[in-house]
Amino acid sequence: MLAISKGAWKYCAAMLAIVASASVLSTSQYTAIESVFTSSPQQNEAEAARYEWRDAPSLLIARSSPAVVMLGDGTILVAGGLTTTGPTDSTEILDLAAGKWMLGPTMTTKRVGHTATLLKDGTVLITGGDTGTGATASIEILSAKSRTSLAVPAEMIFKRSGHAAVLLENGKVLVTGGTDWVEGTWFQAELFDPAQNKWSPAGGMSAARVSLSLHLLAGGFALAVGGDQGATSEKYDPSSNTWSGVAKMNAKRYSSGATMLRDGKVLVAGGSVDGSPVRSSEEYDPATNSWMSTGEMTAARASFSLTQLGSGAVLAAGSYTSAGTTASSEIFYPSNSTWTPAKSMKVSRGAQGYAVVAAGDATLVIGGRSGSSLTGSVEIFSATPIEKPKYCQPIDLIPLVLAASGDLPGQSERGLIAKLYAAQDQYDQGDMRECLNIMNAFYNQLRAFAQSGHLTHAHAIMIYDGYESVVTCVGGDPQLPTPEMTS
Repeated sequence: MLAISKGAWKYCAAMLAIVASASVLSTSQYTAIESVFTSSPQQNEAEAARYEWRDAPSLLIARSSPAVVMLGDGTILVAGGLTTTGPTDSTEILDLAAGKWMLGPTMTTKRVGHTATLLKDGTVLITGGDTGTGATASIEILSAKSRTSLAVPAEMIFKRSGHAAVLLENGKVLVTGGTDWVEGTWFQAELFDPAQNKWSPAGGMSAARVSLSLHLLAGGFALAVGGDQGATSEKYDPSSNTWSGVAKMNAKRYSSGATMLRDGKVLVAGGSVDGSPVRSSEEYDPATNSWMSTGEMTAARASFSLTQLGSGAVLAAGSYTSAGTTASSEIFYPSNSTWTPAKSMKVSRGAQGYAVVAAGDATLVIGGRSGSSLTGSVEIFSATPIEKPKYCQPIDLIPLVLAASGDLPGQSERGLIAKLYAAQDQYDQGDMRECLNIMNAFYNQLRAFAQSGHLTHAHAIMIYDGYESVVTCVGGDPQLPTPEMTS
């Protein structure tokens, strides 16, 4: 029942596989919100220009294809991967506040091509991978808090490497796909129950898959994307423990990037097709069960990182193929489905680990392969601080509102801008009292958006600072900021 024949996959594919757990964990925190604002390419370019790459503390051990998990305390766990001596059992933990890495618990097994899933109790489930002598069915529970890793006697039903895992709403972990390098590639799925330390069958996909990704959809369903010969995709229903096919993708993809968007759609980009990286991307809409092309990236990419920024835009960085690595990066703007070039990383890389920094609008790229060598370098992608200019006229705030338009529901930015024009009209006529009244109405609307989560913290601060400056300039007393408007 194997869709891919024995020997069809080589060991080097494990080195190229990007573990999907980092992207799954980083996107599950977002709640879908509707945004139909369409920004212009010029606005996209101006926004992308605000971001830059900065050096972060380097790994203690250079590695590629590690599993990366953002832990509940804000630290970042990096587990396993490929080192200069082969798969490793080492782990490292980045303390963002202290700005340093420390060795974490040693795993019981060396692994690359494995998964790491944060469980509801704060421990991390490690599954499968390649040990250097073949795929394994072994699993372990890692506790970063106690610095221990405990092998679990209940092994998976299948030996897997290059598989995917996702935490379901019921607390169980769904694992599917992958290969054992001997029998072939798996279509069978299985469930791990942490409460029982027990595995059970979870049906079978219609296609065998390796280097795929899993995404938790609204309603508790899990979507399997990529890693097969036929560009199919399918979803798992935990209530019936069965899989069903969904719409076919526009292209077959291996080692592609994939992430959940804020509106509940799934973006899939790049990947390797017949051994070469591609530039195409597409979105899956669960509401219509359809895939839609979202244009081409500025560069072909495979085994790269694809992560969501705080604004809802998506960063693609790096690429690793037999032809080498790249340092380029770009940003996808869902509002108008376009890719915009961003500044390049300081180090070319692919097959890197990656994580979204939960406390802010930033992404970390961790290690990877740079050219023909492994790298331990770490870089952070974030927006540069904006100089706070002096705002003395209401219309000076319009660029700030436009910059935040992607956060707002519908076309709400129009109402804010209309108030600024009305306040400007009173300002020009010398009626500062009425100008202040309109600016305070502007503030009330801004406060409502900030409190309802329709403005990022950074945008709320910038617009409030502009409001405060204008009101002060015309001799008024600004309304006090809410917590969402303070830095």
